[in-house]
Amino acid sequence: MTAAGYRVAPARLDAEAGESGTRAEALSGAKSAVAGEKVPAAAFGRVSESAAAAKTFEKTMTELGGKLESHVARLRTIQSGLTACAAGYRRADAQVAAMYRALLPEDPLPRAGNPAGIGGAADTGAWAHAIADNRVKVADALTAERARLAALTDAGEIARSQARIKLYEDILANDRQILRFDPSGNGRIAELVGHIEPGTRNVGLFVPGVNTQMSNFDAYAGLGRSLVAADPAGRTAVVVWADGVFPQNPVVQGPDASYAQAMAPDLKTFADDLRGEIAGHAGPGVTLTAIGHSYGGATVGLAETHGLDVDRVLHVESAGMGHGVWSPADLPPSQAGVQRYSMTAPLDPIVVAQGNAWGLEWTGIGHGADPDVFPGVTELATGNDATGSALWGVSSHNDVLKPGSDSWTNMYRVLTGDGSVLP
Repeated sequence: MTAAGYRVAPARLDAEAGESGTRAEALSGAKSAVAGEKVPAAAFGRVSESAAAAKTFEKTMTELGGKLESHVARLRTIQSGLTACAAGYRRADAQVAAMYRALLPEDPLPRAGNPAGIGGAADTGAWAHAIADNRVKVADALTAERARLAALTDAGEIARSQARIKLYEDILANDRQILRFDPSGNGRIAELVGHIEPGTRNVGLFVPGVNTQMSNFDAYAGLGRSLVAADPAGRTAVVVWADGVFPQNPVVQGPDASYAQAMAPDLKTFADDLRGEIAGHAGPGVTLTAIGHSYGGATVGLAETHGLDVDRVLHVESAGMGHGVWSPADLPPSQAGVQRYSMTAPLDPIVVAQGNAWGLEWTGIGHGADPDVFPGVTELATGNDATGSALWGVSSHNDVLKPGSDSWTNMYRVLTGDGSVLP
């Protein structure tokens, strides 16, 4: 006899958990409506039995509310149980996968198409172990976030929690390559989009800006996916790096350099690790481009003062070259050969920050020189969006990242070394 096998689909369990949660919300709303239903005795007519009828009505409503509350609690228990089961199966899958990956050699033997024996895609080595470990962390975070969502009442917090849950579910469902993950606070995360493997020639390191948090990370990851998908030869990979604490208020916290000062050394260290992955899995001839958007530009600029090991830097609607960076002389000798580019849409409010220390640089305010006019920087046009409308004003600050725009095209061309950028 052979034992019958079965397969558990965590995504189905998640879907059922979501349905239970939806039904619980509906019943909870009905319970609130019942609890708020008050009928005065006069509604039953001005007869001696009116008071008794009102009390009977109140008792009936109370009993109904109690029954509804019992059903809500039961559905919440089912939801929690299904979610915990899904997380448990994902954890087991991730642990088994990590165990098998640990058995793989760090450096595969020479083979056809890879005579030097250079490692394959980033599914072996230190990053593979990190991806497997982070998959377990994401599964645990999904369980915790579902439980947290059930207790929230603020609409903004509910929306952010739902966005996190959607991100975590997508990461697990699509085996996304999460290199760094910490769900505490606003969250910290970094993702590799594409693969670093023999044949890879272009690697991007994208750093977003103000308001970056776990709940909106997928918008930036989407940019990475669009850049990777645009290369028909499959030679391009992008790391979307949000492994830091970002300012959340552009007016109050945006001018403060302390966030960038804290992230810059970590970004430099991460770039060193990235270089190691490139050397071990793709070999020579790979160009690494750092792309900083908004506050991310100032962070990339400060990382350069620490010796950020990249071939190109692209400032996109950047806040500046980095606190205290006013000329090439403020950068270490290691950065002498870095190619730099910058683009800023007309009337983007970020121009108020560019090159402006407000006379308070000594207090940690300001982000250094304007990248568009920094010596040696090639200024690029933002041009039009996908519909042909000119990119300008407040909306352009994020619209420049949208595929199909001239600005996105310039980003792709800088990343891939295409000389046909739009000046």
